[in-house]
Amino acid sequence: MSKTDCAANVFASASLHLDVVDEFIAITQSKLNGAGSDFTRDSLNDLLSGLAEQRETYRAALALSQPADQPVTALAA
Repeated sequence: MSKTDCAANVFASASLHLDVVDEFIAITQSKLNGAGSDFTRDSLNDLLSGLAEQRETYRAALALSQPADQPVTALAA
């Protein structure tokens, strides 16, 4: 596998993972908005913190593996 092929595979995978993390963040935020207890809110906030870290990791992987023919807008939050 060439470096270009490898970079394209990493980019595609990181893009998909970023989409999943973003969807999970949206779901978690929705549940947080309806949370009834402080414990639940704290727990969901902790989860959101970890998800935000994952998001940044995938965004960094995208930036490093960006194929020349892919638009930079794929990194938009």
